[in-house]
Amino acid sequence: MKILGLFLSFLVMSCASRTLEKDYKVVDASQQEVPEWVEDLNEWLEDQDTEKFSFYTYTTESKNSRSMACEIAKAKSTALIAEELSTYIKQSFAQNTQGDPTSTDEALSEYVESSLLKVVEANIQGAKTLSTYWEKHRHQTDLGAKKDYEGFVCSAITRISKKQLKSAYKAAQKKLEKKASNASKGQVKKILDQASTNLGM
Repeated sequence: MKILGLFLSFLVMSCASRTLEKDYKVVDASQQEVPEWVEDLNEWLEDQDTEKFSFYTYTTESKNSRSMACEIAKAKSTALIAEELSTYIKQSFAQNTQGDPTSTDEALSEYVESSLLKVVEANIQGAKTLSTYWEKHRHQTDLGAKKDYEGFVCSAITRISKKQLKSAYKAAQKKLEKKASNASKGQVKKILDQASTNLGM
């Protein structure tokens, strides 16, 4: 699995929060037309430098404040970077065919569960929000909403270089190898090196 395929699958998942059956009317928006990266992300990515960069999107649920919705969207699209990378590392341990070395290394296991995400987040640098797009929705009971109300939905797209992703991964790898017991150090290094190769790092 290459890093692009992994990230694209996460991008598609991140867009799942958009309402499938509309219970609202769009009464205002930041642009006259929905941006391509919101409407068809995969097609938009065809014109981007996906060899050098990875892209993350997030769409909020309806919020009372437009500015709040967009701040959340920007923060969440950035947070997805660390979340995905740490999740992949955890899965690499869990899916290791020779067993999970953390099962007999309690200190490492606890560290992976409680601190890995924070370590990755601390080493994510250079992420840039490229754009936001917001809509004002008028939710109506006659369209299926539970009540009549208005709210703002915002989408954000964030870009990060794969060089920075590699740096964050390597920092996490060093922390994990340092936390591993002497008995599991070799196996931990082997798993993380293989995961790095799978990610194209």
